[in-house]
Amino acid sequence: MTINPKDYDLDELREMARKRGGPTRTPDDEPGRSDAESDWSGLDGDDGPVAGSSFRAGLYRELLPLEAAAGGLEKPYLESIPEKFAAEFVVFEWLEFLLLNSGFKGATEALSYYEAVDWITEDVESTLDDYLLGIDDASANEGNQLDMDDHMLSLVYVAKLASMA
Repeated sequence: MTINPKDYDLDELREMARKRGGPTRTPDDEPGRSDAESDWSGLDGDDGPVAGSSFRAGLYRELLPLEAAAGGLEKPYLESIPEKFAAEFVVFEWLEFLLLNSGFKGATEALSYYEAVDWITEDVESTLDDYLLGIDDASANEGNQLDMDDHMLSLVYVAKLASMA
């Protein structure tokens, strides 16, 4: 069961934590700490989906300001790689992420996919493929598949680069 803390008041959350085997102390157990400062991190039930949802929510939070700043993006999102040092840093960080998570072949396939769905242009794909050739091959991860979160993170990289143009 996934719990959205915004749907409950603090007392209800504490009660749920106790029922799930979480912390049983109260803020009164720690003098000088208010309710807001109390550490209720012992909520260790089924964290799998919550952690993934939290990561995804963080990615959406990163994309929203970029989309708002651009006044609504049109495809392809990234028509060219900005010629700024900061953009180059983002490009190599993104490519390293792809290599570490899927190896060289997976990274090139991901870039091809991003071009096919119009996140990037053919020219950008070609340039990024050239950059990949100059980066050390992470063949240990060859054959690993990128998941939805990996692709969403790639979209964040694309949006960051597009906002630098």
